[in-house]
Amino acid sequence: MSEFDALPAEERRAWLLAQLADLLRRADWQHFVCTPIVLPRPEFFPDRFTRTAAGVVRLIRRLFRYADLELGAEVELYEGRPPTPEEPTLIGASQHHEGAAGLFMGIEGEVAHFGADLTLLDDAGGITATLAHEVAHAFRSHHALCVDDRDEEEELTDLTAVFLGFGVLSANAALRHRSQQVFDGTFRSSWSVQRIGYLTPQELCFALAAQVKVREAGREVVLACLETNQASYFRAALRWLERERPALASELGLPPRERWPPPDSVATLTRALGDTHDELEQEEPPALPDKPSNAGRPVFRVWRRSRTDLAALAVPMGLVGLLACIGVALIHPGWIVAVIVVMILVVRLLGRRRRPCCSEPECRALLTREATTCPGCGGAIAGDIDHAEQRLAAAEALVRRTKG
Repeated sequence: MSEFDALPAEERRAWLLAQLADLLRRADWQHFVCTPIVLPRPEFFPDRFTRTAAGVVRLIRRLFRYADLELGAEVELYEGRPPTPEEPTLIGASQHHEGAAGLFMGIEGEVAHFGADLTLLDDAGGITATLAHEVAHAFRSHHALCVDDRDEEEELTDLTAVFLGFGVLSANAALRHRSQQVFDGTFRSSWSVQRIGYLTPQELCFALAAQVKVREAGREVVLACLETNQASYFRAALRWLERERPALASELGLPPRERWPPPDSVATLTRALGDTHDELEQEEPPALPDKPSNAGRPVFRVWRRSRTDLAALAVPMGLVGLLACIGVALIHPGWIVAVIVVMILVVRLLGRRRRPCCSEPECRALLTREATTCPGCGGAIAGDIDHAEQRLAAAEALVRRTKG
């Protein structure tokens, strides 16, 4: 992929940097450089998620904490057609087209009102990125940052999501390739592309790269969490910014680094929320039934050394070795060395023993050689790989072979 394809157009690069500088002037610039970049990892979202209004509220409240918004939250679930705000007192409601996956319906008093499509609740990445965008709407409304032009406001909301630390979530959701295999006597592969957001993936990665560039930290961890295409966009943007905008922090109007406060603590931001909305969950049934997260999608066997088995055998092996040493000492003391050598060889052989597990990081279920479906996540087992990091390349190679 050339740098031309990986970067936004020149005029869009200028627009993004100009709007980012304006946002830093109008909002709290410290948030841009001090708040953690939120990653799609369990440690950033420690709350139990359920496919209910209460589960969505919990997720919004966690995003509120990252955005430093001290507001309450209420959610209305819908299917297909977003609800229309009935209260004329709601402030800052965003306009959304029919079929929108989520929406911010405005602020009443100290409570922000949202909507979420039921069909999105089974997609962890999609619901999180969608609500991050809507929380950015609430942030702009709460701080009087909104503009009148609807399309421009939506793009600025995506940029605000990056400002708030949601850049990785937004960039990954901006372009998602999903493949699915169906067995009908032969394997057929279907390929779909889903987009969430208004800025292009290149534009979101460019804004995210600007944030990492001024911080001078976080490059590797961000790259590790980006989808394959987005990672290439991010690298190209960083290279361009380092070459063309070496003094980016001062160009954006940021003060010298010695005046920056210390980074916010992830541990503090991920502490318990307090009210868990258990009462609401008892009254409200799950919106969607549970189902395997990778049903129909290809997964792979990863062969790992079985350290657990070795640990479990450590005590009986030690006892056997001790008894063997005592026994041979009574017969011929010189054989003790041979017993020790044999025990060392046994330990090494057990240490090399490998067992297959699912390649998906969230699953890791143990598999058998004969299994065709992962019992943990429901994925279709498409082959064997040596390391979990190879799963994306293996999936792409599988798609190419299927198409060929």
